[in-house]
Amino acid sequence: MKDLVSTLTLEEKIGQLIQIAPFFYIEKIDKNVFGPLLDLGISEEEIFLTGSVLGIKDAEEMIEVQKTYLEKSRHKIPLMFMADIIHGYKTIFPVPLAMAAAFNPNLVKKAARISSIEAQTAGIHVTFSPMADLTRDPRWGRVVEGFGEDPYLNGVLAASMVQGYQHDGIDKEGNLASCVKHFAGYGLSEAGRDYNTTDVSRLNLHQYYLTGYKKALDAGARLVMTAFNLIEGVPATTNAYLLREVLRDQYQFDGVVISDYDSLKETIEHGTSKDEKDAARQGIIAGLDIEMATAAYFRNLPALIQENKVDIALIDEAVLRVLELKRDLGLFDNPYKGASVTKAKQLVLSEAHKKASLEVALESAVLLKNDGGTLPLKKEMRVALLGNYATSKDTIGPWSWHGNPSDNNSLDDVLNGYAASLYVNDTLEAHLLDETSINDSDILVVAIGESRRESGEAHSKTNIKLSNQQERFINDLKQFNKKIVLVLFNGRPLDLSGVIDQSNAILETFFLGTCSSEAIAMLLYNEKNPSGKLPMSFPRNVGQVPIYYNYLNTGRPYKNDGNEYTSFYLDEKNDPLFSFGYGLSYSQFEFSNLIVKNAVFYKGETFQFSIDVTNTSAFDGYEVVQVYLRDLVAEVSRPVKELKAFNKVFVKKNETVTLEFLLDDEAFSYVHRDLSFESDAGDFILYVGNSSTSTLETKITMKEGKL
Repeated sequence: MKDLVSTLTLEEKIGQLIQIAPFFYIEKIDKNVFGPLLDLGISEEEIFLTGSVLGIKDAEEMIEVQKTYLEKSRHKIPLMFMADIIHGYKTIFPVPLAMAAAFNPNLVKKAARISSIEAQTAGIHVTFSPMADLTRDPRWGRVVEGFGEDPYLNGVLAASMVQGYQHDGIDKEGNLASCVKHFAGYGLSEAGRDYNTTDVSRLNLHQYYLTGYKKALDAGARLVMTAFNLIEGVPATTNAYLLREVLRDQYQFDGVVISDYDSLKETIEHGTSKDEKDAARQGIIAGLDIEMATAAYFRNLPALIQENKVDIALIDEAVLRVLELKRDLGLFDNPYKGASVTKAKQLVLSEAHKKASLEVALESAVLLKNDGGTLPLKKEMRVALLGNYATSKDTIGPWSWHGNPSDNNSLDDVLNGYAASLYVNDTLEAHLLDETSINDSDILVVAIGESRRESGEAHSKTNIKLSNQQERFINDLKQFNKKIVLVLFNGRPLDLSGVIDQSNAILETFFLGTCSSEAIAMLLYNEKNPSGKLPMSFPRNVGQVPIYYNYLNTGRPYKNDGNEYTSFYLDEKNDPLFSFGYGLSYSQFEFSNLIVKNAVFYKGETFQFSIDVTNTSAFDGYEVVQVYLRDLVAEVSRPVKELKAFNKVFVKKNETVTLEFLLDDEAFSYVHRDLSFESDAGDFILYVGNSSTSTLETKITMKEGKL
């Protein structure tokens, strides 16, 4: 590849560092991107020097774009096609926040694997996924794209998704190269407002907010996308500390760094670049390889090199990384790799893929409430299915790019095959219901929630409740004196204070994808026992936000002992409505016999323990056994509890299963003041249970290494 770089003109080199939309190359193509791309202001000659494409519709269009490009390319360097394959191509899986609730890395890997297989049929080579941003503020719309509030879970699932996309090598057909995003700290947007500023210390950045990206890179992710936000006052896209010191030097990452949409040019709005020329200079010096959606590099790098403000070696190293990625993808051997109309017809939305989507959906819903065994429903029951999602097929959630709600079944269609009788009304006005039908029903199932457009990028909210109309509808239904099962559709944790007391059971489904309705029906009727656990805490009200389980203690923690000079609210409890790791089942599980093999162990040794899990109910089911640690005394303050391991285990009715866990030194390590990562001798509390608040515990001690 170095020989190829040496044959390129400066303009040809810079072209490899530019990504634009497909409609620039051909006519009569759906223009599914917008904004700055329309104002690029580059010539047709320069268009046919560019190196990668943002999005493509299908195989036919990919082949047309690639063929047209290669016909006009002097060196016949193929284009590389990238897209946002977030939770499916056309077979849509649950949104990432829902997949996180499954606490099942293998399912996340399977979803990514099938997404790759389908996307490759359109000739896509790179997916902008996973999003490894740690998210603790439900007001931020993009929590739906991430794996929640816990660094450990975030890292495990981000790595699993990379492994699913890249599988046995990005050179092989059916696999995508993974681009982890958004580097770094994007989930910290102040006030939960998208694209907003962030402010985080280096200690917290390394301790919590970088861990997800690092695990994705350790799993082999080949690209990194920069974030829109500032870190230490410098935009991530031109932040040399992030891109050079952390990414290249500390993490030894040798892959491609790409900007997010328009983010290089946006450094002008941030006030850190004077103009596009200044932005281009800062970007290439900081280590940004590919500029997405703008052309500051094209317009300005030649002059910057001529003025000796940019070293040509920086251009060469960026181009080399891009060309090496194209080589590793196999594009020099086959520029049309993967693109196949025939395979698309065979694979996309196949029965096998939909079956996998259903499998993931069944483990991604969380049973939040179930008073008096309201659920599961019995097939002899007469059901009234109410609410705006009673008849809706739009259950795929945001960032489901090629997904089409018309491919789905509605909940009423599916429940018709279960209920003895089914009255359906999707109004949100109680006075418009047929009272006779409601009175004749045994139970009311109310399917309501946010629309798909209420979460995702650029969809932040200050009010995270259900709509006033939905809350009023739930309250009005109490007049019928029937049990109410609430089925929720949403892309973020909600404030459920207006409906929690009016509902007898609540099933949180987020957006479960193509087979959402089938999964919900199976869960409601116990063809599948709910097993999901919350990856983010649900606040009692928005005033508690950000709220998360692994917080740092204060010098005056609230103890409910009458002392008012402690950390608490006058008008609300400190704890969330539903905490991280919480989720009910139709089974009841008891934890016992927490047996520690080595309560006193030495630094560097593996710590071992076991726990018994007994299913005391009449239903077989899965339980997620969660392991937490608290470091009682450390160089810097440590969280009151941190997830360190988990195991999702199937336990038959009246059966006891013994699980063994091993924790290595990394589980006891943390980032010190000098940013070193290591463990300290001292005392810890070990917690084991089925949520962050329901655990058995014991004290353990780490000593310095043996002499």
